Amino acid sequence: MKLGKLRASVKGAILGGVMVSGMASAINVDTLFEGQWYRGAEDNSTGWNLDYIKAGPESGTFFATGFIYDDNGNPTWVTGQAAVVAGQSVLEFALFQVTGGSFTDSGNVSVEQVGDMTFDVKNCREIDVEITNLSSAFTSVTDTSFSLSPIDEVSGVLRDASVCPYQSTFTGCPSFATATTQPRTCAVQGTLTGDVTFTNDTNWVLQGGVFVGQDGGQTANLTIEPGTRVLGVTGNDFLAVQRGSKIFAEGTANAPIVFTGPFTANDPSAGAGNWGGLVINGRAPINICDDSVPFEQCEDVGEGSSGNFGGNMPEDSSGVLKYVRVQFGGFRINDEDELNGIAFQAVGSGTVVDHVQVHANEDDGIEFFGGTVNAKYLVLTGIKDDSLDWTHGWDGKVQYVVVKQDPNAANDKERGIEADNFEDNNDASPRSMPSIANATFIGGPSDNKTTTGMVLRRGTGFNITNAIVTGFEKCLDLDSDATFAAAGTPSALTGTATMENTIISCDVNFEEEEGDAFTVQSFFEAQMGNQVADPALDNIYPTNATPSVMPMDASRFGAFFDKTNYAGAFKSKAGAWTNGWTEFLD
Repeated sequence: MKLGKLRASVKGAILGGVMVSGMASAINVDTLFEGQWYRGAEDNSTGWNLDYIKAGPESGTFFATGFIYDDNGNPTWVTGQAAVVAGQSVLEFALFQVTGGSFTDSGNVSVEQVGDMTFDVKNCREIDVEITNLSSAFTSVTDTSFSLSPIDEVSGVLRDASVCPYQSTFTGCPSFATATTQPRTCAVQGTLTGDVTFTNDTNWVLQGGVFVGQDGGQTANLTIEPGTRVLGVTGNDFLAVQRGSKIFAEGTANAPIVFTGPFTANDPSAGAGNWGGLVINGRAPINICDDSVPFEQCEDVGEGSSGNFGGNMPEDSSGVLKYVRVQFGGFRINDEDELNGIAFQAVGSGTVVDHVQVHANEDDGIEFFGGTVNAKYLVLTGIKDDSLDWTHGWDGKVQYVVVKQDPNAANDKERGIEADNFEDNNDASPRSMPSIANATFIGGPSDNKTTTGMVLRRGTGFNITNAIVTGFEKCLDLDSDATFAAAGTPSALTGTATMENTIISCDVNFEEEEGDAFTVQSFFEAQMGNQVADPALDNIYPTNATPSVMPMDASRFGAFFDKTNYAGAFKSKAGAWTNGWTEFLD
């Protein structure tokens, strides 16, 4: 019987054992810590094997198997398992003695609880172990406190940040933060200035509105390390990057940065509106001012007093968001103000947005208020209002988007896309004119509300190509005289509003209204490659039965876009770009 098979037998034998999770936080103990660990030369390099099995969003079971020794050097094989959630770095195990079985014969493996064990995960290279409450048969075991190190470092292969991001050990809160009653947790409030880093050995708690830099004053650069968790505890907690300042939140596929509420995903209290959200204010143009106001003087104020935005710097940079999840936000401040999961407010094209998920937000998932920022690889799940929203003259580009709408949201008019130019002046300039390619919008069944895949209104322009819209009550709705006028006619489109290579399948495919300049159906059918057909998806992924489309002419939309020959966010399920860093897609 091979070692891996024997370990599997042991896991099965103890799966019904006690699983108690600790409360200390900061490090995500998961597959990054799997493998062989050892106790060092002073202990004759005795080894332990660590395994992780994912059980659900932000949760799993961690297995540890090794030997304890009595004072005469006699070994006893022990194993334990601990339920673990994201951000939990102290694990509490029930410790079992293992008997039976062999490497050549499965035999009968039996286990008996003989004590308890605690893992205190310091970083990627150190785990402190404490064994307690040993049964009377193990009174001669006195070596019950020791440290483990990854065995690959014995051969000189360092487990550096490229392999595992948690390189430092928490020693205390920096000067810009204060300690809390929770271990390895620091609170920040007010305004951050200068160069500030949120390290991944710490859970960072937002207290109220935390502003990165001062608009018109001292700026700040906020760096957030891969694997870091930033928590809002109440609805009034949010993070807002001010004009002229930057955020560098660069996670990785196996260590995303997570902005979340006070509860982990498996806690029944976790849900939309637990905290505020993420706001980024930039200096790119918006269209809310009349022609007498120069762009550099045209500005607006974000919801929830989250800061001023607007200017005349289309290529402005507000930093980087890469491999980031924002979840359980969108607190309703008052009847007028709700925070989006992420609000991009006049953010410029110098900003990098790449691999970003927003989940379970009470208001919109992502909203663009003007600006020119582009984005690739967006995931919007369980949003209670509109998943993707734009207004104020947004002129950006997006490729690879998956939207999986929440069918149980209380909002009676939730949409995959809700798009405006500007509500008060539908022909305001610059006109909202985004280009969106390779998007999948999936609605859910609902008996008591209207769900719509795309609502394109109030004069917005758009170029949408290679998209899939399915599962909503209604797929496509064009509204407002200015929207139709800007588009032209189905036989003579101006290019301001286009839709190509798109597959739709809803209860009602086209929302038609009396008085519109032309039918939505005629607009859709007049353009190349559009189909009314079942996309035949497997959850969010295509299958062999998914209809094919013509290759996208990426050159029409600029160098930002990859050329693709498929509709929707994915070419196939294998190797999907959502793997590793997303949650809540099942």
